[in-house]
Amino acid sequence: MTKRRIVLISGVILLFAQVILFKDYISPIHWGQIKVSGLACTCPDEKVISGKLYLRKITPDSLRKYNLNYSEIFVTEIPSTDTDPMGVDLYIIKGKVIGKDRVSKNAPWHPKILVKEWREVNILKDWLIKILFFGQLIIFVILLNKIKSKSDNIRNKNLHTCRNER
Repeated sequence: MTKRRIVLISGVILLFAQVILFKDYISPIHWGQIKVSGLACTCPDEKVISGKLYLRKITPDSLRKYNLNYSEIFVTEIPSTDTDPMGVDLYIIKGKVIGKDRVSKNAPWHPKILVKEWREVNILKDWLIKILFFGQLIIFVILLNKIKSKSDNIRNKNLHTCRNER
C-alpha cells in the first residue's frame, strides 16, 4: 500500500469517527433538536432560538388547525443546572409535541413538548470542536496534496530518466 493510500484511509476513518462522536456539536443545523432559552415570566416556558421548522414538521395533524405560535413553547421538564437553576441559559432539547397550551384565554396557542432529553449549550465548547474539526479537515487536504505532488514529482522524474535512457 502506498503512503498516500494509508494517509487517505486513516484520515477518512478518523474524520468519520469524529463526525459520529461529535455530531451534536459539528452540525450547524440540529435536526431533531430544538435550541431554547428559558423565559422567566408569566409566559410559555422556553423561547425557541432554532428549530421552529422542525417543530412544525413534528406537530401532529390534530394540532395544526390551531395556528400555533412556534416562537415559544411549553415543556414538561424545564432544563436547569446548578449554575442556572432558572433554566434561562441556552439548552438543546429533544422531544415531541404532545399538545398545546396558552397563558390566558385570549393568548395565542403554543406547542407543549414532552422533553425526552436535554443538554446545556456550551458555546465555547461548540465552537472549539467545530474549529478543531474543520482545521483537521484542512490539514488532511493539504497533507494529501503534498503527498500527491511528491508522488507526481517522483513519477515525472522517473518518466524523464526513462526517456533519457532510450
